[in-house]
Amino acid sequence: MRLLSFWLLLIVPGTGCFAICLYYAVQDWTMLQRAYADFERMAGRETSLAILFVAEAKQNIHRINLFADGVWALLGAIVAAIGLHGVCTMPTKKHLP
Repeated sequence: MRLLSFWLLLIVPGTGCFAICLYYAVQDWTMLQRAYADFERMAGRETSLAILFVAEAKQNIHRINLFADGVWALLGAIVAAIGLHGVCTMPTKKHLP
């Protein structure tokens, strides 16, 4: 019963959280690269400060999202690691002679 509890309450949800957040982190990373390229392109040209501020804000939004996705992915990995540690350190049943 303890083994099942570790799997259902820690390992599976932690691994799921890690996988889902990592998936969204990769998507946000791609979007951040695009937003930064747009910002860099606009900064190299003669553009108004208002347009430049909007481009910078878009880039910062993706930075914050990527940071949050990374934090949640790490949290999921930690939860899964705690569950795996519990499974590995669980005492085994000893049979009496």
